[in-house]
Amino acid sequence: RVLGSLPPGAEPPGAAGFGVAGLISPDGNEVVEPPNLPLDRCDLGRHVAAAFGLRTALLNDGRASAWGEFLRGHAAGDDPLLCLFFGTGIGIGLIAGGAPYRGAANAAGEIGHTIHVPDGRPCPCGGLGHFEAYCGGRAITERAAADLGKAPAGNWTVGAVVQVAAAGGSEAARAARILVEAEAAAGALVANACTLLNPRACVLGGGVLEGWPDLFDRVVAQVRRTTRRAIHGGLRFVRSLGGSDAILWGAAAATGALDLRPPARQRPAGS
Repeated sequence: RVLGSLPPGAEPPGAAGFGVAGLISPDGNEVVEPPNLPLDRCDLGRHVAAAFGLRTALLNDGRASAWGEFLRGHAAGDDPLLCLFFGTGIGIGLIAGGAPYRGAANAAGEIGHTIHVPDGRPCPCGGLGHFEAYCGGRAITERAAADLGKAPAGNWTVGAVVQVAAAGGSEAARAARILVEAEAAAGALVANACTLLNPRACVLGGGVLEGWPDLFDRVVAQVRRTTRRAIHGGLRFVRSLGGSDAILWGAAAATGALDLRPPARQRPAGS
């Protein structure tokens, strides 16, 4: 029914690509432990292929976004390319050799669940002290609800915490404390990842940065202050593509149905 409802003149789809939060099984078909979706152990890849007769690709959303950034983003063609997305949780993707790095079990990149503070704040995954518990969007807003009470208008967002911190008054210091800890965690996480992976460029994005635009420059400054020159000297930082563009390009690329390549870029001699 879905394929039969195409607009007149539109070509039917030749493939289906999905970027999904959570781990993806090594065979690329099953969603495993997604943090925000009721799809655990859903055999999504095989289901779509069987139901619609389409070539189907399924990959982690951070990895899909990184591939899209490599193909069409502000650091297109830079390799290795590190992408970090501060949203509800923390997503990461690494492009190395022109393709996303998967790891031995297709589980590489869960950097938000590495330790920032041993035995620290509880993380939504059930662990303690993970980076995501300090600089993930959910952690920031849940802490605001606990420390500041009711949001000024509607539900707490990262942007609302930023506004309260800037407004002065009795709640400003508590809101600022949440942001200071989140900034320190985000900067440390990016510095750690850059030191470990030594990328040519680093893309930063996600809803936390949309609600808190100054965080981009603050993280970049912390990385340049706390890493060795060999790491940050030639490192470019760029903002991510807006909306869902990156993840859509990456999911499309994963199907192999389109000849998607990054644009050719001129580089200075010796770079």
